[in-house]
Amino acid sequence: MVSMTIIGLVVYVVSYKFITKTKSEDLKDPIGGLFRVVGMLVSLMLSLAFGEVIVKLVTVRNAIDREVVAIADTNKDLELFDLEKTREIRSLLIYYTQALIDDEWPALANDSLSQRVDAFERQISKAVMKLEATTPLQEHLWPLLAADVDLISDLRLTRLDNALVEPPIYIIVIIIGFVVTMACFGAFKPQTPVVALVTLYTLFIGLVLYLILTLSDPFQGIGVQPTSFEYLVKVLRGGMK
Repeated sequence: MVSMTIIGLVVYVVSYKFITKTKSEDLKDPIGGLFRVVGMLVSLMLSLAFGEVIVKLVTVRNAIDREVVAIADTNKDLELFDLEKTREIRSLLIYYTQALIDDEWPALANDSLSQRVDAFERQISKAVMKLEATTPLQEHLWPLLAADVDLISDLRLTRLDNALVEPPIYIIVIIIGFVVTMACFGAFKPQTPVVALVTLYTLFIGLVLYLILTLSDPFQGIGVQPTSFEYLVKVLRGGMK
């Protein structure tokens, strides 16, 4: 935000001095038309870029919610399958969920997955595959357990895919359009009201760009946090007592 404000004000002052040197009063109308056109294009691209990162953020949050449900369902079905024989697997689910909080989120911030979570995921998969269904209820539950374990794995990859997505490519075009817009302000004398409006405009554009760039990587800063998993760990641990 500060950088955009400084850049905007510098471009405005330089543009004003250049236009003043031309000593032409006929420039205001064409510059005003250019300002409106470029400003509309910049606003349109900003809205598209912001909408794109919001859609991705919603996708990530939905995937997290689905994974929380899948882990909770797996734990519930394991309890119904056999409370004592599945105790070890349910403990692994707790370790897995805690590892998501402690290891996976920092790893996703660096565009990778946690090897520790990978290890717990493999252990859970192997343990579920070794379960033997000996009753009609267990025969009904086993496919559900296998499906939920597969879903948990798939949703982890969804998180990684979204962590690897780069900011919208047309951010560069937006910045160029912003510079052109600030140059158009040079047609107006830098009086206090004009400077105030220019400053507010640059701050607003800087804020929107900051949000776009920050939310484009949802596992850093103000994106998504593992809050749901923290609550789930408490619930799972309470069920083990």
